[in-house]
Amino acid sequence: MFLRTLRLHQFRSYQEAFFEFCPSLNILCGPNAVGKTTVLEAIHLLMTGRSFRTPHLQDLVKEGATYFSIEATFIKQGVEQSLKVFFSGTERQVISNHTTYRSFANLLGIFPGVCMTPEDSALVKGPPLIRRNFLDLQLAQGDPLYVHKLMRYSRAMRQRNCLLRSKNFTSLESWEYEMAQAACYLTQKRKAACEDLGQNGKKIYDNLSTIQEKFSISYKTTAPADMISEAVKEHYIEQFRKLRRRESELGYTLTGPHKDDLSLFLNEKEARYFASEGQQRSFVAALKLAEWELLKRLTDESPLMLIDDIGMSWDAFRKANLLQHLNGLQQVFITAQDLAFEFNAREKKVIELSVHA
Repeated sequence: MFLRTLRLHQFRSYQEAFFEFCPSLNILCGPNAVGKTTVLEAIHLLMTGRSFRTPHLQDLVKEGATYFSIEATFIKQGVEQSLKVFFSGTERQVISNHTTYRSFANLLGIFPGVCMTPEDSALVKGPPLIRRNFLDLQLAQGDPLYVHKLMRYSRAMRQRNCLLRSKNFTSLESWEYEMAQAACYLTQKRKAACEDLGQNGKKIYDNLSTIQEKFSISYKTTAPADMISEAVKEHYIEQFRKLRRRESELGYTLTGPHKDDLSLFLNEKEARYFASEGQQRSFVAALKLAEWELLKRLTDESPLMLIDDIGMSWDAFRKANLLQHLNGLQQVFITAQDLAFEFNAREKKVIELSVHA
């Protein structure tokens, strides 16, 4: 996988911009507020259909403009391909080669990649929703059926919640059955992903950390530990049935994959409570780099790796080890205020940005 070119039109602070990249390390450098992170944000939008800075696509439209567009050319499986996205507030459009889609969800899987930003410390310290989204996004990029099951589960739960609030139990069973079927797939895939992330993350964390520490993660769910499909489905059906009366008073569903979590441990203690800032940064980096390994296995491609603010207040030892690990990946994009670090890449391209109109 190799992103060759990127063109931005009326995207954030850019009126018009064009970038060419090398297949190894690409360093976007310059002072604050010159658009370094915006370039990564545009690439991330192509990968996932969303921004890592805002949930509102309208925020990405340049002030005074009515739409934005992003165009890219890339090499995948040895073939040059093109991708374009357009957003106007009322219209969304994705053109992959010569095929047009009306939903940004169709971007998932075209352009696999991983993004690491300073805000990712929320993976350790933040609420369960952030960790569920972390799992869902990587699985969605490598498994179209996962996206389908996640959408079916969400749709059925909305219908069930509506019926609960209206105290109408007559048609609940059909929606609960659909939820249980989808939940079975989601929990099994998430658990397998957590096992993969735990194994790879431990190796990576050991390389990043200054001392020997025990890194571990687990998937926190109410589903049966053995995760046999039929048992998981029957578990959810029984839980939905048992909790109907209580949930009808609350108006929402209390159990299911939408309530699960990813438990993160360092030296067998919860990282959110016992890890230092430096340990948390190493933990997040290990998770993200392990995500890259998982995504590579799921897609049979070398995903892109994006890192915003390569400094991230890392000490010299951790930063040196991180840079060394990145050298073993394929195409990497990083932002930095200056080039005050060494990076022994096979090939690298420095793109110096300055204040633009």
